[in-house]
Amino acid sequence: MNKSTHFSGQPIIKQLLKLLPNGIISRAVREHDNDRYYKRFKTYDHLATMLYATLSGVSSLRELSTIVLACEGRIGHLNLRYFPKGSTLSDANKNRSSEVFANIYYGLFDKYRSFSSDSNNLK
Repeated sequence: MNKSTHFSGQPIIKQLLKLLPNGIISRAVREHDNDRYYKRFKTYDHLATMLYATLSGVSSLRELSTIVLACEGRIGHLNLRYFPKGSTLSDANKNRSSEVFANIYYGLFDKYRSFSSDSNNLK
C-alpha cells in the first residue's frame, strides 16, 4: 500500500491546516502581540477552531464548543493544544484583534499568489 504523505485519505480540515505555514502565523502574532493575555487558547487554536466551524457549518458558538468537546478524540488531527468552551470562544472573538487574522490572510495571499495567476493563464 502506498504510504503517500500527500492529501489522500486525510480530512479536509487537516489538508487546509497543512497549507498554513507556522511562520506566517507566528509573525502575525508577534507583530500584534496577540497571545499576550492568553495562557491556553492561542491564535493558532482560535484560527483552527473557526476554520472547523466554517467547514462544519455550525451556526453558534455553543454548537461549535459542543461539537469540538464531544469529538475531542476524533479531531486530534487539528493539532489543537486546547479545546475551548463557548465562553472562551466568545471572549476570544470579542477581545482578540481581527487584524492578526487579516495579516495571516495577506501572508497566505502573498505566499500562494502565484497559484491564482497560474490558473488565470490556463483559461
